[in-house]
Amino acid sequence: MKRFAYPVCALIFAGLFTPVFINSASPDLLALFLAGKAVSAGLPETIYPVGPDILSTEAPYVYPPLWAWLIAPFTRLVSFDTFAKTILVLHVAMLCTSVGLAWKVVRPPHMKLEHFVLVSFALLAVSAPLFRALGQNQPQILTLFLVLLAFERYRAGSFAMAGMILAVAAAFKLSPLFLVLIFVLERNARATGAFVATGLALAALSLALAGWAQHARFLELVSQIDNLIILDNTNYAPELLLYQLQALIGGTDSSGWNMAQTATAPEPFWLSTLMAALMLAALAALILMRPRLVPGTAVPVLLMGFTLATALFGPASWGHYFVLPLLLLPTLFHILPRLAAWRWIIALGILQSFPAYLVYFAMSETLYVTTLMGVLCFGGLLFALVASVFRAVRFEPEVPLHFR
Repeated sequence: MKRFAYPVCALIFAGLFTPVFINSASPDLLALFLAGKAVSAGLPETIYPVGPDILSTEAPYVYPPLWAWLIAPFTRLVSFDTFAKTILVLHVAMLCTSVGLAWKVVRPPHMKLEHFVLVSFALLAVSAPLFRALGQNQPQILTLFLVLLAFERYRAGSFAMAGMILAVAAAFKLSPLFLVLIFVLERNARATGAFVATGLALAALSLALAGWAQHARFLELVSQIDNLIILDNTNYAPELLLYQLQALIGGTDSSGWNMAQTATAPEPFWLSTLMAALMLAALAALILMRPRLVPGTAVPVLLMGFTLATALFGPASWGHYFVLPLLLLPTLFHILPRLAAWRWIIALGILQSFPAYLVYFAMSETLYVTTLMGVLCFGGLLFALVASVFRAVRFEPEVPLHFR
């Protein structure tokens, strides 16, 4: 029966979540579809939003231009409804597959496959970040799938393939760019070289299709978003929490903070400086961790650390960015005592569950409690990860030799 645990759990998960979200509005996917439609109609200059409050527009497209050009032919063949339902089915399949990929990447000591599968699907089934991702039909699901596939290939010894897949993920969302540091820290020239070569090839293809003007607009848009505070109840950015706390302490009117809508405000200089310093500190700590980890432990621990750091301190910290760290939670068994690891997994499973999110939402009148709990949970997890590694000199987990 143990051999059937994974396929049975995957079928149950797919059977429950596909019908629930198959008719969701899919606003994030709509942005991608509309951009492709604009390209196919000969109006590529209209794909990116304009104006000071870019995120308040309906379905703003904030992805690299390449994907609008690649998706354009499909917009002529199918309606958005058909496109969205097809992608939703693929996203659910990717999530089910990602559990197996995460197992091959993490390989936690003292944990069997069937236990890993049960824990992973249980976390996915109750987590608010996953509900957000599927409710938005978020392309982030494709990104996390590609990241896990890249590092599964890396652990299997297919280093060039790993670099190529990670480059594709980074071409879709910029955050995986930082994950190439793991290849660098591992001193793996094949994976790093494949990443660079594939990235340059994709960049050349993108420039050939879209031209420099669209890329300049995309970079300008990313810079514009980075200089904003995004007031949204699913944004888990520490900068949003600090901004709201400062406003409350200073007696600023918070009546414009609408939990049901996304708004933006200029980011104060002190806050942008602090966030940049925290990001650099987190990256420096993760880099300094590598000599303290044996090869079998290093990859999953660093992967979890970098995904948490980039999700927390990037231009935006949307809740769906944290689905990948949730799948990597059993990594804690490599660096924490078994009981402590279980406590973290259970606590995060409860505190980041969808029922808990509804409670936080109801409490968020003058302060986004959803953001507060996101920062406490995932910021605390990053701190615990780094602290546990620096507290010990070296770890010798029970990892099969072919995974070291």
